[in-house]
Order: sequence, then C-alpha cells, then structure tokens
Amino acid sequence: MDLLIIDDDAVDRMAAVRTLRRSDLPLSSVDQAHSADEGIHFANNKQYDIVLLDYQLPSQNGIEVLRELRGVENFSSAIVMLSHSSDEELALQCVEAGAQDFIMKSEITASRLKRAILIAAERSNLERQVRESHEQLRNLAEQDSLTGLSNRYFFDAALKDLITQAQLDGRKIALLLLDLDKFKHINDSLGHAVGDDVLKKVASRLRSVLGIGDKICRLGGDEFAILLSHFKHLNQVRCLVDEVMFELSQPVHYNGRVIDISGSVGVATYPECAVTAIDLMKCADVAMYRSKGLGGKQAQYYSKQFHQQIESRIRIEHDLKRAIERDEFVLYYQPQVDSQSFDLVGVEALIRWQHPEMGLVPPDEFIPIAEESHFINELGRWVMDEACKQFQIWLNKPSMKELNFTISVNLSARQLKDSGLSEFLLECLVRYHIPADRIELELTESSLESSLIALDMLNKMSALGVKLALDDFGTGYSSLSHLNEYPFNILKIDKSFVRFIEHEDEANLLKAISSFAHSLGFDTVAEGVETSFQRDLCARLGVKRLQGYFFSPPIPAHEIERMWQPKPALQ
Repeated sequence: MDLLIIDDDAVDRMAAVRTLRRSDLPLSSVDQAHSADEGIHFANNKQYDIVLLDYQLPSQNGIEVLRELRGVENFSSAIVMLSHSSDEELALQCVEAGAQDFIMKSEITASRLKRAILIAAERSNLERQVRESHEQLRNLAEQDSLTGLSNRYFFDAALKDLITQAQLDGRKIALLLLDLDKFKHINDSLGHAVGDDVLKKVASRLRSVLGIGDKICRLGGDEFAILLSHFKHLNQVRCLVDEVMFELSQPVHYNGRVIDISGSVGVATYPECAVTAIDLMKCADVAMYRSKGLGGKQAQYYSKQFHQQIESRIRIEHDLKRAIERDEFVLYYQPQVDSQSFDLVGVEALIRWQHPEMGLVPPDEFIPIAEESHFINELGRWVMDEACKQFQIWLNKPSMKELNFTISVNLSARQLKDSGLSEFLLECLVRYHIPADRIELELTESSLESSLIALDMLNKMSALGVKLALDDFGTGYSSLSHLNEYPFNILKIDKSFVRFIEHEDEANLLKAISSFAHSLGFDTVAEGVETSFQRDLCARLGVKRLQGYFFSPPIPAHEIERMWQPKPALQ
C-alpha cells in the first residue's frame, strides 16, 4: 500500500508516520509533502492508494486542495481528511467534496487510523466502480434531466473541442464556474422539491443572458458552467459576469414563498490562465472557491499573478524556517535624533531578509507569513538577541560610549503569547550587560489584544525596567483604552500625520495628537520626518524625538557608527 501525507506541520507528519508504523498496515511507501503544491506534484508522478490530507494548509484549505487533487489525471486515491477541528459541518463538507473519511488529529490512534484507511480504500474502490458505471450511462445522453441544460459529459467534450479549435484560430475562451451559496440549506429546510425548482429557475435565468454560440451546462448538484468563445474583448466577459451576478441576486418565488439566493462565480480564460481543458477547469475552480472563501455573492477572476502570489507565499514560508540557520537575516537601524540638539538618542532595529535566490524580501511580505506559521516567535527572539548583541558592541566602542541612546525592537501580538519571552529578554540583558532602561519594545495599536495574556506579558516586560512604546499612534480606534490598560511610556506618532505636511494649516491633527500625548506625560517620537519644515514644526510642538528619511533611512550597523562618531576637535 502506497501512502501520501500532505501536512505543513512537521510534528503532525512525524506523529502520523509513527502511528502508521504501529498499525500493521501493509505499507510499501509513505511519502510526505509539506505543501499543497508539493502534494499535487507527488500525485502527478505516482499513484497512491491513500492520501492523508491536512485541512488547514498555507494559502488553501483542504477542500480546495482536494478538488485540485481530483483534477489530477487518472487520480483515484482514497482521501482521508485530517483536522484539529471537531466541526461536524466541516467534516460533512469534506466528505461531500470527495473525501472518504474525516478524522480529528487528537483522535488518531493506530487502530482508528487503520480502520479509516481500510474503509476509505474500500469506499474509494466502490466509488471508482460507480464512476465507471456512471461514465457508461453518461455516454448515453447529453442532457440534464432536471434543468434541460447540457450535462457534464457534453460539457467536457465541448471544452476540449473549443480549446482544440482555439489553438487553430487563435480565439479566446472564458470559462465561468458557478455554485449556489448555501443551497444545501434550501434542500434541508424547504425540501428537495423546492430545491429542484430553484435549480430549474436558475438554469432558465442563466440561459437567458447568454448569446448565440455560448454554452451552458449543469455540472451536477447546484454547480453550473458557462463557456464563452464569441467575444473580442475581456470586458465583454466582465459584462456577462455582471449580468449573471444580477440574475443570481434576485429571489426565487415558489408557491407564494420568497427564497433568497446568491452564487459564487470563478472565471478563468484561455490562454491567459491555462492552455488545457483540465488546467482551465482547475483555475476556474480555484477562483470559485476563493469567492466562496471570501463570503460568496461575488465573482473572482483567476490570474497568473494570483497563482504566482500563492506560489511565492508557499516558498517564503518553506524557506523562512531555514533562513536563521543559514544566516540570511540582517538588522538595519534607523536613527532617532533629539529634536533640539539633533544628537542621536535612539535607533530602531528593523529586520531584512537577503534571500539567496529571491533577493531582498521586504518585511511586509514575510512578517505576516511568519506570524501565521508561528515562526514569528523564533524570528522575534532572533531579532531581540541580535539587537542586544549589536548594542553591546556599540556600548563598548570608545567612539560610541559618549552617546546616550536607546535601541528599540518591534513586537507582534503573537509574540505576546510566547510565555518565555520575558525570561528570554532578561537573559539577553544579562548576557550582553545592557541596562534595561536602554531597551524599548514597540507594539502597534492594531497588534494589541484586550487579553489577560498580552497584558500580563507587557507588565512582566515593564517590570524588567524596559520601556514600552505604542507605535503608529493615532491610527487605531481605541487609543485611549490602550493607554489606560497597558503600561506604555512612549507614543510614536504615525508617519501619516507628519510626512505629507507642507504648510502650517495642514498640521492640525499633528498638533492635537502632540498636545494630547504631552498632557498625559508621555515621551513622543515623530516618524516620517522628511523635510526641514516638518523637523522644525515637530520641534516647536515639543516632540522629543524625530525619525525619518530627512535624517537617515534604515542603515547597517557600521553606517550608524560612521554617521554618529564624535567629530575631531579643532586644532
């Protein structure tokens, strides 16, 4: 028996392998994939008996991956979905989408997994036999008996024929996949007779908006497909999609009852998105389920750019886990100067990732991924240790000792749930002999959570003697509550209130925020200072520290030393 595990969590994969070995199953091979793309690649190159598929994968959920696997040519593996969730509705959705079984990860034992795999294999075999019989029956007719539309058999043949023709005459093709939102609820609450009537009326509406030569079919259940090949511009496709969405927004009337309906549409075009029938269906399917994932009642257009973004995201997540050991991260430092003397009074440590193949990856591309993959705690600790190590070097340099400045490090909301973070910070302070009051920790308003865990962690940090700064101040919705609830010492005025000021009459918000901060006794830092006018304005308003490109962009550590070393005395 050949088996494939698709799971981004290495610990869960190893646990599954150990359990399989205790199950006495006749295993020939157990392959492991850490992402959806890698799993689909394996499925394209090898026929597996069983696939254990994690529901929650980076950038896609299990149902999306399941549908892509089902699109693999000659794919006939049994699929067992694994999840930390106990949601029965989720389990039902997975089975309806084609999984043979659904198991909670916390319930996995050798006997449970063995039973699930054997039953799934048997179900898959029965389903395969049913599919083969269905294929024979489907060849006998090309019309859907309920709606009168073409059926799936006709659609598959029509799509292949259209692509073959398009390769010869250079025409474009647009494929629309449509799925009714929450149609199961209509069937369950109102009965299948009502559901069938809804499907017939939807089919009639869809047929009414199509032009000559356009094709429509019912793929099955509440899923429809539309093929367009007689258009010159993509804008014509968008207009038709708008008409489809309008028709789906209109309620259906049945025996005096008003039934609200809506649909999710995925759109893919040939040759922009794909050049084969199978791949074009995959693209439209991905777009449709992305629409559903965003709440339905909308259309999503598949694009290579979107596909590339997903691939890039998966690669970044994969490479992040090895970037620290490969020494690919580096810290840059942006100076903060005293608003009166312009002496160096602080530096903010900012992480940069020099990827060996992708080049410099901006923080706003990899930090959110690090947070979602839980790698942010390890990365945050590396930043904290590296910043303290560099600060010790500066404090021991004769040319820097005379400068009384602080160093600040950014924290995310997830790091506040790292129970050992305060102890780790204390270790850094002791190891590098750094006074606690020379360290500042910055948090944005958007990262704060009104939770006892976050509050407890910040109180522990504050008790060490380090200072806490509220970053991007003025952009949140609950600034006052945050100031009252958390032990902040410093307010960093968001750059949006500074960088675009060119005249005095544009500074009203900055004046108000500055006055408010000072009235409560907070130290202030103005970010985004880019002109001498902004510098002088902030100084007049009593802002203590200034930070921005007028003084310096983020720069390497040695550049800080070069810029701020004492000037030689005049002879």
